[in-house]
Amino acid sequence: MDTPTKTLTFETRLDLIYEQDAALCQYAELWNQVKFRWFANLQKPKAQQLNRTQFMHEMGMPFSYRVFQGVQQSIKGLIQSYQTNRNNRLVTLDVKIKQLEKTLNKLNKRCDHVAEKGCPQQAKQLRNRLRQKEVKLRRWQQKQSALVAEKQENKTPICFGGRKLLKERQALETGSAIEGWKQRWHEARHREFLLVGSHDESWGCQNAQLSPSEQEDAYQLKLLVPHQLRATFGTTIHIDHLQFKHGRAMIAQAVWQNQVKKHDKSIKGQSLSFRFKRDKKGWRLLVSVEVAGPTEQAEWIDADQGVIGVDVNPDHLAVVELDRNGNPLQHRTFDLPLHYKNDVQRSAIIGDAVRDLMDFAAQQGKAVVIEKLDFQQKKRQYQKQDHPQYARMLNAFAYGKIKDLIETQSIKRGIRLYHVNSAYTSLLGRMKYRDRHGFSDHHAAALVIGRRHYGFKEKPPKQLIGINAKGIVKTEHPPVRMALRDYQYYTKLQRWYQPLEKSLDFLSGWRHFRRVNRVSYFVEARLDGRPGMSPDLIQESAPLLSAHPAL
Repeated sequence: MDTPTKTLTFETRLDLIYEQDAALCQYAELWNQVKFRWFANLQKPKAQQLNRTQFMHEMGMPFSYRVFQGVQQSIKGLIQSYQTNRNNRLVTLDVKIKQLEKTLNKLNKRCDHVAEKGCPQQAKQLRNRLRQKEVKLRRWQQKQSALVAEKQENKTPICFGGRKLLKERQALETGSAIEGWKQRWHEARHREFLLVGSHDESWGCQNAQLSPSEQEDAYQLKLLVPHQLRATFGTTIHIDHLQFKHGRAMIAQAVWQNQVKKHDKSIKGQSLSFRFKRDKKGWRLLVSVEVAGPTEQAEWIDADQGVIGVDVNPDHLAVVELDRNGNPLQHRTFDLPLHYKNDVQRSAIIGDAVRDLMDFAAQQGKAVVIEKLDFQQKKRQYQKQDHPQYARMLNAFAYGKIKDLIETQSIKRGIRLYHVNSAYTSLLGRMKYRDRHGFSDHHAAALVIGRRHYGFKEKPPKQLIGINAKGIVKTEHPPVRMALRDYQYYTKLQRWYQPLEKSLDFLSGWRHFRRVNRVSYFVEARLDGRPGMSPDLIQESAPLLSAHPAL
């Protein structure tokens, strides 16, 4: 099995003299000018776009091809990020519009009912509320139409410098305020540049070379200056005494590997990418390193002795430990109280939860299995719940960050991470394992996720028994079974199961389903332990239960 890798980024603050700071500012200005022109070139029709060679000649060859690769990579990342966010916004708007349309239908019926009863004051309040909802619906529909048209035309309207700062210009009137805004606008548009590396280049990067310094745990950086700036700042810029607070071992490994490669050509070098960013305090350097797990396969924690199934939810991680045969051993819950938290606090909470999850996996010596989903699919599962609680959770839901941290920690710890298809895991978990093991819906889904890694067949029960709030026993049979892995069958099964599940609710909100051939105890005992069931109801339902042929 190949050793997985992950690109991690570590940063440090640069202590520069005036000449070095001026050189980096000029470098960033030149780099961003090329970046803006290249983005404008990509917005043209494909027949009118220039290729790399034509574009560089038109710009007067400001720097080498390797520097221009950083421009291309930066623009590509911006475009992909914008398109992903646009797709997420379309999904969110689609669900919001459907929910609001349902609310409007209910309000219309209620208005008609109140008008028939002859309550003019209440009818007036309802009409005002209905009018506000209609205005909101039209506004959302206009946003949706604009995003759909933008997507069809393949437009990417990115504002370099930020739309918030751009809008501030409209409120300025005096000349001094406008000049101050121009300075801030220029700094916001020219505050960073990226230099990408390669494993076959000297020290991992041709234009920025990181090497050990005489000081312990420190490095020196040699930055190659573009041709247009060499008359002013020279050929290279040397920055000494670079120290990293985090990732010291990984950076040291990459630097040592590049140093040894110069003498031994059989050793593959390590690519290093450098991003220079300027803020209010000065310049920061962000170094990206490709990190791999343990090189020896024996050091990895694999899935030979069982796995840890994980179901990611907006407010917690549902975790179930399984043995090699797919049987649950224990379950855990790692809370994620992300609501009313800022980005820094959310990152800290997610990091603590993922660290506890990996500690648990390392303690049990088992691999981790998570679902293979993107943000849109995961968010769509919860957007169907029309409740303010779910809306608050979804607002703070950071599924991508949780998934990314799990992948990073698995590589650092040497714990194998597997991804499985999550189709209908919640449905099968509720139907087969929730009541059998006393799990919640999410822990039952985590159990199905862990079992799916081993390829166990999750066939629905042949027969289900349900007891409703009146104590009436019902026996239900799923639809005609189809071939395994035919998800059309599971779609039909879900349509059959959801209304059945709601019709057989207990008074306390519990739901109870069991396979007929798994019944090994009296149903009266199960009912007696249910909170919210009155003794009179149990006595009335006892003859019905004892007389049922399936029991």
